[in-house]
Amino acid sequence: MKQSVLKFTAVLLCFSFFSCTKNVIETSFYYWKTKFSISSAEKKVLQELNTKVLYVRFFDVDVSEGTEKPLPIAVLEGVDSIPKKMQVIPVIFITNRTFLNLKNDEVVLLAKNVVSKINSITNNYNELQFDCDWSAKTKENYFFFLEKVKKLISKNVKLSCTIRLHQVKYTVKTGVPPVNRGVLMFYNMGDLSDMNGESSIYNTKVAEKYTSFLKTYELPLDVALPIFKWYVHYRNNTVIGLISKMDTPKINDITNFSVLTNSPLEKGGRGIDSENNTKFNVRTDHLENGIFYRTGDVLKFETISKEQLIEAARLLRQNLKQENRKVIFYDLDENNLNYYDKEIFTKVITAFN
Repeated sequence: MKQSVLKFTAVLLCFSFFSCTKNVIETSFYYWKTKFSISSAEKKVLQELNTKVLYVRFFDVDVSEGTEKPLPIAVLEGVDSIPKKMQVIPVIFITNRTFLNLKNDEVVLLAKNVVSKINSITNNYNELQFDCDWSAKTKENYFFFLEKVKKLISKNVKLSCTIRLHQVKYTVKTGVPPVNRGVLMFYNMGDLSDMNGESSIYNTKVAEKYTSFLKTYELPLDVALPIFKWYVHYRNNTVIGLISKMDTPKINDITNFSVLTNSPLEKGGRGIDSENNTKFNVRTDHLENGIFYRTGDVLKFETISKEQLIEAARLLRQNLKQENRKVIFYDLDENNLNYYDKEIFTKVITAFN
């Protein structure tokens, strides 16, 4: 009797251990610049969060207007300055139009050229990622491209690609790419054209229309969350551009800009939460950082608040399959990190368990 009780207790403890085991959630970042150079502030965040993997954009691929052929553009410089202890995952952004009119032999050639270009930068990687917002018209060529790439790289290298929310919901139309893993891009889900609407970067109501489809998605998924900010540039109620990073205007220059009535800052708001969706009026015609601003233009500041980041993580936790995954913040830039501290990143990661 005593032995039976001991065996039952052992089985119960074993079951409890495995049922309570948390998934391993790794913190990572996208690096999305044309020259690799990490500031002291960026390095500090990587160290504080014990980040071991960095997703680095190596180059873009787009159709050359002169030859109508796919070519690499904005190739990354300064690869040698990447810390040796940091595991780098090359990311290649390819425009959807690149795959529109390619024949099979041209897709094969593109795969060979892309892999060759990556290997000329580095051949030390165990994962390769492609970022392309493919459509029903380009699905066949893009998936064929991925299959060819898989044959060209080592069997030890995992192939991953980015997945948009619409590609999760409408799999019958968009298909599931032939890769090992996907990265769900959980941002850019609102309506940019709606000048008076909520931030287009993250919108809970829009997100909830798609998240119920995540559990049935065939690929294991990592997650990309936004920490970037930008200004949406409107002229005559029409979007004419997105302004970010080095191109950000001196919005506090009262000669050129003023806060529109009923915007959060005009009401006395402060900080990232209250600045979100603030609209600014252009007061004078002027050129700044290569961008022309016309009197009457409107700039709308968009980002994602700390509370929204945590909310997004919890929403995903409720709808994703329970598995080990990476949470990748887009993107590693001192100007983005100024809005968030280690505590926020930690809370977001914790929310996934």
